[in-house]
Amino acid sequence: MTTDEGELSLSRTAPGGCPRTTSGDSDPSGGVPPSGGIPPRASGHLAVAAHTQHATGVQRGPMLPYLPRHPVPDVVRVLAPTGDRLWLVTRYELGRQVLTDTRFSRALAVAESAPAIHPLRPDPVALTSLDPPAHGRLRKLINRAFVPEAMAAQEGPIRRTARRLLQGRRAIDLVSGYAMPLSASTICQVLGVPEAEQDRFSRLADRAHGITPCSPGESETARRELRAYFAALADHARRDPGDDLLGTLILAREQDGALDEPELLALIELLLNAGYETTIGQIGLAALALLEHPAQWRELVSRPELVPGAVEELLRYAPVVPISFTRVARQDVELGGERISAGDGVLVSLLHANFDAAEHAEPEVLNVRRDMPRNLTFGHGPHVCLGAQLARLQLRVALEELVRAAPGLRPAVAPAALRWRPAEAVVRGPTTLPVSW
Repeated sequence: MTTDEGELSLSRTAPGGCPRTTSGDSDPSGGVPPSGGIPPRASGHLAVAAHTQHATGVQRGPMLPYLPRHPVPDVVRVLAPTGDRLWLVTRYELGRQVLTDTRFSRALAVAESAPAIHPLRPDPVALTSLDPPAHGRLRKLINRAFVPEAMAAQEGPIRRTARRLLQGRRAIDLVSGYAMPLSASTICQVLGVPEAEQDRFSRLADRAHGITPCSPGESETARRELRAYFAALADHARRDPGDDLLGTLILAREQDGALDEPELLALIELLLNAGYETTIGQIGLAALALLEHPAQWRELVSRPELVPGAVEELLRYAPVVPISFTRVARQDVELGGERISAGDGVLVSLLHANFDAAEHAEPEVLNVRRDMPRNLTFGHGPHVCLGAQLARLQLRVALEELVRAAPGLRPAVAPAALRWRPAEAVVRGPTTLPVSW
C-alpha cells in the first residue's frame, strides 16, 4: 500500500513490472521448505514457532520463496534471490524491536555493498531510504496529508465513489471494477490530479506497477511517462498551488527550502505506492478472505458495525506486504538468541509476526470479532507506512459499501481461475476477483 514499510517503489518494480499469470492458490514452492532457509537448530526457539506454518498455510497466491513454510526459530538465516544471506525475524515483539531500534539502519541497507533481497537498489534520497534526522524532516512534511482532519475529509468522496461503482450491479470484478478505480480516484484527489486526467494517470500507474498485463518494454515506458507526468504536475502546482498534498509540498520547497527537487519527486512516487498499489492489493486480499469464509461475511452483513474491527483482523490475516524493508546492523546485536553481526542484513516477516500465537489465540482462524487484533502489516516505528490511515479508510469504506450493496456476495469463478501478482513484486494480491450477488 508500497508504503514507507515495504520493499517496492517505482524504481524497484519486478522485472518487466507486469504480473505473471498464476492460477489457483498454490504455493510456488510446492509446499517444500525454501532452499534459502537454513535448517533450524534444536533449541527452545523452535517450540514456539509453529506460527510459521499457519502464516503461509492460509495465504492465497504466490509467496516469496524464502519465506519459511516450516517451523523455524524466532530469528533465522535465509538465502535471498540475490545470493545474499540475511536474518529473518518471525516473531511479533522481536519484529517491533527491529523496526524501532536505531542499531538497525535503513540508510546502510541501500548501499551497493549491503546485503539485499532484490538486485535493484532503492533510491537513496527516497524517504524509505533515510535514517533520522533526515527521515523525520521529510516525514513531517508529508504527514500533513494524513492527519485525522484530512482523513475525515476524504471519507465522503471515497464513499460516493464506492457507492457509484456498485450501483445497479449484480456482478463485478472486485479488482478491476472496484478496488482499482476506487484507489485511483482517492490518490488522484490527494495528489491533486485533475479529474480530466485521472484515466490517463491510472493507465500509466497500472502498467508501471504491474497491476495490468503488459510487456517489459511497455512497463518501462509507463514508468518513464509517469515520472515525467509527476514533474509536469509539480510545475503546475508551483504556478497554482492548491490545498492538496502536492501544493503543500511545493510550498514547503519554494518558501521554506524544506526539500529539493529529487526529494519532491521521490515523495510523490512513494505516495503513489502507499496510497494506490497497496490499497488495491489489500482490498482484493480482504475480499477474497471473506469469500473463503462465508460465515464471517454473514457476520458483517448482519452487523455492519463490526467492519472497522474486521479491517484490522483482515490486515492481520491477509497482509498485502509480507516483509519489511531490509535493515543493516550498525553494530553487533543479540536478537532472539542469535548474534547479529555489524553489517548483517535483517528483515522482519510482517506476515509471520501477524500469526504469532503469543499475540493471538488461534492465529490461523479469521475472526471478525477478534478483540484488538494487533498487526505489523503497515510496519511499526519511524518507517510505518505513511499511507496506513488512508489505506484503512479505503478498506473500511469499500467493505461497508460492499456489505450494503451486495449482502449475497459470492465468487463467480473457481479459485484456480484467479490471476495473481507475481511473488517477486512483493506487494501481494489477485489481479482478478469476479463476484456476483
